[in-house]
Amino acid sequence: MFGFLPAAVLGFAVAGRLGRTAGAVWLVIASLVFYGFWQPALVVLISASILFNYAIASLIRRNEGKDGRQTSLLWTGIALNLIALIYYKYAFWLLSLLGKIGIVDTHGLHAIVLPLGISFFTFTQIGYLVDCRQKVTKEDGFLNYVLFVTFFPHLIAGPILHNGEIMPQFADPARFRLNAANIGAGLTMFVIGLLKKSLIADSLANINNQGFLGAEHLQFFGSWGTLLGYSLQLYFDFSGYSDMAIGLALLFNIRFPLNFDSPYKARSIIDFWQRWHMTLTRYITLYLYNPIAMNFYRRRMKRGLPMGRKALAKPWPFAYLIAVPTFITMALAGIWHGAGLQFLIFGLLHAVYLTINHAWRTFGPKTGALVLGRLARGCLAVCQVLITYSAVLIAQAFFRAASVSDAVSILSAMLGAKGFEHPLSVPKLARSFLTPFAHRLIEDGAIDFHLSHDMQMQALMIPLAFVIVWLLPNSQQIMAGANPVLTKVETGGWRILTWRPTFRWAIAASGAAAIALMSIGGTHEFLYFQF
Repeated sequence: MFGFLPAAVLGFAVAGRLGRTAGAVWLVIASLVFYGFWQPALVVLISASILFNYAIASLIRRNEGKDGRQTSLLWTGIALNLIALIYYKYAFWLLSLLGKIGIVDTHGLHAIVLPLGISFFTFTQIGYLVDCRQKVTKEDGFLNYVLFVTFFPHLIAGPILHNGEIMPQFADPARFRLNAANIGAGLTMFVIGLLKKSLIADSLANINNQGFLGAEHLQFFGSWGTLLGYSLQLYFDFSGYSDMAIGLALLFNIRFPLNFDSPYKARSIIDFWQRWHMTLTRYITLYLYNPIAMNFYRRRMKRGLPMGRKALAKPWPFAYLIAVPTFITMALAGIWHGAGLQFLIFGLLHAVYLTINHAWRTFGPKTGALVLGRLARGCLAVCQVLITYSAVLIAQAFFRAASVSDAVSILSAMLGAKGFEHPLSVPKLARSFLTPFAHRLIEDGAIDFHLSHDMQMQALMIPLAFVIVWLLPNSQQIMAGANPVLTKVETGGWRILTWRPTFRWAIAASGAAAIALMSIGGTHEFLYFQF
């Protein structure tokens, strides 16, 4: 923030005056410096990946009309990209697993350092190869391709960019001149993201980490506080990073796709995945789910079986054409997030949720024609949000826990199976709300609970965080007037929280920046760095 970013922006301003090419070269250099700052040797890895994939893409284009050769080149490119990804993400875990059962000798085995952002730049380039094969890209030149892959605001943790959205922006010479309006909006967006990350997410991190480290010892309140706290930490961490990525890109006149859109306001699990890591959802739908589903559709057509909505409204076609592709896709998405059975269960849980949601839409009652009063509609919406969030919360126990047994231990403690903490340190105000029956249980020793200082901090922070999540407009709605993303976003309806390029907003953003900077002392890494 105080060294690299100012230098990158000033260098961009100078290089942009020399023309589009100079500006693009500067951004590539800055991005490679940014990427290699932690470990310079990683620049060799990303450079090799870029050269390889650009060469495969060029060969695919040169063999236009030769379908067999193009397909072979595509699959060669995909396979080698995935081999590199699997090696770095799963080789150590697999060897360790084989060592535990005595198949291989793991003496002296050292963990393989996971290169930063390898999933994101690998997925970005695989998508580009597929688009080349499907003739939906054009030759944009090597420099534009390198900038597309390395552009530092998205390089470490996304969003996963699509070439059709970004490369035309890089081809526009007007993008390579500083724009005061974009700088003002970009810095404000960055500050909002930094505030979410440093003030909220990191404040919850230490407490949550302690809870998961001692998962087997957690009781009722501790388990609820740990999992709810982690759910909110993940929300503000990922949301904060997404905001900062959008803000940084705006400084260079580039607009990213929306990647995070208040997912805990979702009223169904399908809606959730259309709001959470939106570019990942788009990617796995476009390049994984759709090809699998289309393959099943073609097989069914070859057999002369009926297609269309009426066919899908029967159990077996629904299972074959909707459920099976969903389970395959979400299982792979779960494994992508990490090596371990808990990540597979995370993916399969969401596959179950999505299948139930699709089945409800297909086989359930048609409620669209129901006429409900305002109060009834509000109650229905609240119930839908709470049910969706509860399902997501259960899956997040497996997403975060170190093992399946830890996740099960936390979930069982949340149901009261491991008892309650001792009451002596419960604040007097909280005890005053207990019913006489609850008081009697406490005095008799039937309930035994103890709230530590950390738990009391959780009890304060979690409700405040939920107020922000559920009642206030999100970052894109606040900044809607600046059009910070490619998608058109409506304001949240709060005029006082609608950004404008005014002196008052400059003062407010400066104050928020000061608070965010003062909160940086205990900063933790971004949670999605590990993916």
